[in-house]
Amino acid sequence: MATAEIEVDTLTQAWIRNESDEKAAHNGCRFDLGRGLYTVWWIERYCRLYQGEQAGERMMFRTCGECDHEADFEVPDEWDDEAFELYRDRAEKHNACYHAGHHIDWQFECTVRAFGWVKYSIHWKREVRRFRKVSIWVSKKNKKSPTLAGWGLYLECGDGEPGQCVYLGAKDGMQARDIGAKHAMEMVRQSPELSESCTLNLSRCSVTHEITRSVMIPLSSSNVRTKEAKEGLNGSVIIDETHVVDREFISIINRAGISRSEPIHAEFSTAGDNPDGYGKEIFDHASEVVCGKVEDEQLFVAIYAAPQDLKDSDLALDPLKYGRMANPALGHTVDPQEFLNDYNSSKVNPREFVKFKKYRLNIWQFSTNPWLRHEWWKSGQREYTAEDLRGRKCWSALDLSSVRDFTSLCLGFPDPNEEIKHLWYYWIPEETADEISDRIPIDAWLADPRVNLILIPGARVEYGFVRSSFREICSQFQVQELAYDDWNAEKVTQEISEGVRDLNGKMTEPPMGVKRVAFDQSLKNMNEPTKSYEGRTIAGKTLHNGDPLTEWMHGNAQVRNDANNNYKPQKPPRESLKKIDGVITGIMVDARIVQGGHAANSVYETRGIRTL
Repeated sequence: MATAEIEVDTLTQAWIRNESDEKAAHNGCRFDLGRGLYTVWWIERYCRLYQGEQAGERMMFRTCGECDHEADFEVPDEWDDEAFELYRDRAEKHNACYHAGHHIDWQFECTVRAFGWVKYSIHWKREVRRFRKVSIWVSKKNKKSPTLAGWGLYLECGDGEPGQCVYLGAKDGMQARDIGAKHAMEMVRQSPELSESCTLNLSRCSVTHEITRSVMIPLSSSNVRTKEAKEGLNGSVIIDETHVVDREFISIINRAGISRSEPIHAEFSTAGDNPDGYGKEIFDHASEVVCGKVEDEQLFVAIYAAPQDLKDSDLALDPLKYGRMANPALGHTVDPQEFLNDYNSSKVNPREFVKFKKYRLNIWQFSTNPWLRHEWWKSGQREYTAEDLRGRKCWSALDLSSVRDFTSLCLGFPDPNEEIKHLWYYWIPEETADEISDRIPIDAWLADPRVNLILIPGARVEYGFVRSSFREICSQFQVQELAYDDWNAEKVTQEISEGVRDLNGKMTEPPMGVKRVAFDQSLKNMNEPTKSYEGRTIAGKTLHNGDPLTEWMHGNAQVRNDANNNYKPQKPPRESLKKIDGVITGIMVDARIVQGGHAANSVYETRGIRTL
């Protein structure tokens, strides 16, 4: 039967939340309400809170934040038909509230869905959980840590698999032990049933379930001494604060449990400020999955966040409106007045405001002290390709790396209304790309059609590749001139313009005839172009196609001021992974267009010549 012909049952249809669910349902996945509700019942039955006034009370998963279906709800001691009916009634009320547009809390919603969806496995000859990976993004103070611990205890003690291993992963050992493992251990201590069936190891911060001989242990990404041990993991993984763990750690543990029938790799996190890290990469991937741009039916996604391009002026009009988007527990564990107080005190301090948007609104920040705000940069994003610009006049700027870093070329195409469309090209040695691919998303950039990234074989930049690529670019566009910093690009640009000769004087590469213009990158010379580029970006006149590599570089950019408020972008230290070469070439090419008065004043300059 073709996947498009699979009929979706009524229950499954009621629990479809996004495009990914819709496609999965037509691909043979279905929603098993009993499975999802059993997980909720087990956690509510056996897991107890240990902090504050609620210490010792059952951990209850809220459904609707407006209707409070958990009021006076009594958790049954046994899971039987009567218990199922009680939970089904609660689930139906929850689902009705969801479809009515009520403010839904996240614990019940995510747990039922993540554990309830199933798909038949030919290998295991039975239905298994659809989701093998979970990506949940929720702001601070929204019950993330106890939920993480509750999931871990269920997978260890309640899922029914003998010899299960559950690993609580985090950036460092203290976070793994003192947050994730401590919550789990204290929940065991508070629960009469779990404390009787589990053994706690205080030195290892581990929990052993004696009945199934399953174990839960903390695991940190920073402990390189345990790298080989991590490669032999076999079980489920729950990671706290994904935005700070690195790719190397993920690459080691992401196959844990491949020999098991229903492992889960679950990640819980707030947004971060490292745009080149694994966290931002998986956040972007999850965002594309949930809206159907990328198909990955095994990934469960729940993102509670304000719009990533939210303007400060819009936030000021109604902070609570955007607060609800990122805080599903607003009105419960998140006090609305405390949230507003935090907003009002943070907005007057730029550094604190960055933290507020990151931790309380789940908006990714691109620098602790960004020069160009993310919303300014995104305002210039348009849909266009190199083919759309073919045949048009453009100006170019080159920032040449010395040996192993990125080399950047930017093309600027003047448009009406003082706008400039840009295309960026990058080169990087293949060995350098391999070395840093676990820390910045090189592979994702190479796969993105908006990114023009060329890998140069070997360990260093071979300028012949740059010349060859530039020749191809000149065949597509009318390149008027090439701006360059004569500190290290004099020879290469001369060869581009005048051609290359061998030792006998024979021309081996013909000249391209492009006019060269030296562009001094001193503070004195870069000040006005930098300020102009900043103003044009704020005004939405710096147009681009959303190229994520260039966006990453603009997020890295910070400026250096002198006593007279002259400034220019400051290149990060050579050993830093953060690069801004695309920013430099963007400033250079815009300066040559604006200062030279090369405004677009003809339709043929903005669309190119068309031949009939």
